Amino acid sequence: MKLLGKILDYFEESLIIIMMTYMAIMNFLNVVFRYCFASSFSFTEELTVTVFVWVSMLGVAAGFRRYAHLGMSFVVDLFHGKVKAMFALFGVVCSFIFMALVFYYGIVMVQGQIGMGATTPVLQMPQAVQGLSMPVGAVFVIIRIVQAGFLQVKALWSEDKEGGKRA
Repeated sequence: MKLLGKILDYFEESLIIIMMTYMAIMNFLNVVFRYCFASSFSFTEELTVTVFVWVSMLGVAAGFRRYAHLGMSFVVDLFHGKVKAMFALFGVVCSFIFMALVFYYGIVMVQGQIGMGATTPVLQMPQAVQGLSMPVGAVFVIIRIVQAGFLQVKALWSEDKEGGKRA
């Protein structure tokens, strides 16, 4: 299971790095060409937006993995012991439900995009390529919510058993 987690970590981080690098390079080149040669690459805007949507969803998953999400930490941090663990669990459940809805409605959206044959204006790329970021990204986030949420709630629950009261 740990090997699968490491592979997922590597895959997720590699995709984010590759996509962010692409966005930075293409935006830089587009600005240079616009100011130096009075022309730009029209296709870069569509691809950059598509890549940005994918990076956003993968970034949310990476944030959950690193406990970098806001969640309900303001409320959770007000309590101690098992009450704190219960509020953390409530936050995990709410996050899970939200991402399950994003997954479901993402699939509905992609089906609609495919059904209408929607394409991007310049490249004529199927809109479903952008739309797929929602359900696919939601799967990554759900995996991270379960993974990080379990560890967080377990740590808070065992903290109470040990008698420690960390904030």
